[in-house]
Amino acid sequence: MEIVKGKRLCSLGRALRSLLVGGLGVLCFSLPAYADWYPLGHTEDVPAFSKEHIQLLPPSDTGTRPALIYEGGDLFLGVGDLYEGFETPWGAVWQPQLWIFGTMRSSVHMYDNSSANSTASEWANRLDLYANIQLTGTEKFIIGIRPLDKNEPSKFSRVAFNDNRGDGRSEFNGDIRTMFFEGDLGSLFPRLDPEGTSWLDYGFSVGRQLLQFQEGIMLNDEVDAIALIRNNIHLPGIPGLRSSFVWGWNDLGRSDAERDDRANMFGLFNSADTQKTYWNLDLVYVTDEDAVGDSYHIGLSAIQRIGFYSTAFRINTSIAEEDDNAEVGTGTLYSAEFSFTPKRSDDIVYLNAYFASGKFTQVGREPVVGGPLGALGILFASPSIGNFGSEMISFANDVAGFAMGYQAFWNHHRTNLTLELATRIDTSDKGCITTGRGKRCDDIAIGFEFRQRLAQRIQLQVDSHYNVQEKRSDGYGLRTEILYQF
Repeated sequence: MEIVKGKRLCSLGRALRSLLVGGLGVLCFSLPAYADWYPLGHTEDVPAFSKEHIQLLPPSDTGTRPALIYEGGDLFLGVGDLYEGFETPWGAVWQPQLWIFGTMRSSVHMYDNSSANSTASEWANRLDLYANIQLTGTEKFIIGIRPLDKNEPSKFSRVAFNDNRGDGRSEFNGDIRTMFFEGDLGSLFPRLDPEGTSWLDYGFSVGRQLLQFQEGIMLNDEVDAIALIRNNIHLPGIPGLRSSFVWGWNDLGRSDAERDDRANMFGLFNSADTQKTYWNLDLVYVTDEDAVGDSYHIGLSAIQRIGFYSTAFRINTSIAEEDDNAEVGTGTLYSAEFSFTPKRSDDIVYLNAYFASGKFTQVGREPVVGGPLGALGILFASPSIGNFGSEMISFANDVAGFAMGYQAFWNHHRTNLTLELATRIDTSDKGCITTGRGKRCDDIAIGFEFRQRLAQRIQLQVDSHYNVQEKRSDGYGLRTEILYQF
């Protein structure tokens, strides 16, 4: 029986390769003809510009503003007169406000991913709570905690219904997950440049903060860091260039998802807005006291419209100074994203393809967010709550594949449904490896994600998937989540 299944998956791998090539051809040359198909979601004709005067609605007719947990000073998105504030000795006018807000998530899920120690079902909870001390439009201090989890899949406050790790656990804590101050030097010290003509307008940020570059493919981690940013640099042919230097000195999560206080990250992140393309070029060097932890990372992306399609092409490379190891490897991840909106709707049709040569690793990642492929589709993305990980393996070791899907909207975007098909094809010559972080087998999965607004602050989400896995039993899962924003 195992031999038959192995042959079936081998044939499946060849079929998936053909499907990937054929799918790209269909998208590039055929889909404009199908754009007139009746969309799955809500449709309406696009009206012409009206010549009649349209009166703006008064604030009382625009709906009720949802209040935050606490609002000290001016209300968040409130109306009326603003607090005049006070002038600091260095010339800045501060209008302090304190806003406290957060998100509560509660998820009941079950899954079988053929792992010997996988949880069959559990109820997991996550609370993200933030306090924002807003001084001006640019200066703010933000502190955040996650009191119901400790930033590891098995360390969420949860009740396990069928779990060899125990019946459940409480992970109450006061650990600070986010704490940083950001602002603009020209706004903070206006007397140093009263005419506003010098190069003093540098943005800055210091503290523990989320760093996310190349859509999280290159870096997706909360790190103790200091950043210096220069916006609106004008060069010939480039009306808008932004350049940021970042030094991260603590809590960098390497590819093994372990927190590392011995690594230092030095990054130069650049984005340029040209007439037709938005470019990103990111360079990072990581030095680690561990003898095998030093690495170089390069990310290049081009985002633009090509005819009917929104496209993004990315090349991300990691280079280990020593041999590949759990922390860092040498490899390159190529990805291409295509999407378009069918006529008379807000629906989205997308195809995201990828190819990884070698062992590509990220600069840093949070333990609960999964690997670099998480940005390419819902079946590669981790929900970041409990032991329910990504439906497909999201690490990029000698693998190719794609995610293709359709997202439909109804009820003024209060309801949406995403349907997706995703694949992973092993491109190495080592055969299928079913254990460890270096899993490299042929897999194919289908799934959906349904979201429904229940009230002004409450959202229901239901996910499900089925995964055909080489040399392993098929995987499946179902997850239901209630999200409350306050």
